[in-house]
Amino acid sequence: MRKSILVILVLLLFLCLPAFAKTKQQNKATEAPQPIAVLSERAMEHDFANKDISEDLLYIKLKEDHVHVYQGTAKDRSLRKQLIISLPNTEMLRLYTTNKATYEQMSRMLLDYEEDNYNFNGYKIITDVDQPRTLENGTKIYRFWFMKMQREKASRRGDSFPIGIGIGIGGGHHHGPWIGIGW
Repeated sequence: MRKSILVILVLLLFLCLPAFAKTKQQNKATEAPQPIAVLSERAMEHDFANKDISEDLLYIKLKEDHVHVYQGTAKDRSLRKQLIISLPNTEMLRLYTTNKATYEQMSRMLLDYEEDNYNFNGYKIITDVDQPRTLENGTKIYRFWFMKMQREKASRRGDSFPIGIGIGIGGGHHHGPWIGIGW
């Protein structure tokens, strides 16, 4: 009897290990992405004016003089979503890039979330696109912004909004036939 219980426990352990590893991988995947650089606004402007930046870089201005630089957002949808989720709430965030693909993918995703009224953990996305700015060296800087605003309710699918009408017809063994209407 003891041997069979021990065999069952060992079997359960081997069956559960892949699930634990998968959970750990999912937790690692949902961690906030780390910027490849943190610059001042002046350093960002210097990069735009003096370098030919056509690679997939997204500059996000967080505070007055605090710019985070992320790489690979044009091709990685999950990275874009993790960025939107992990960036500060109720603060207008300005985004800059010189890569057209990065601009199109990120702005399209933000505009879709705003249009669909997507719910990010109780926050609503508000976004807009500014006109691109062209520098003297011919570099085009694509500019857009977004905010996450607190919702009054965490979800539109709450229990506090009862809707629907039910009509039933039936019969019971002791109670006879009945018709019911409810909401």
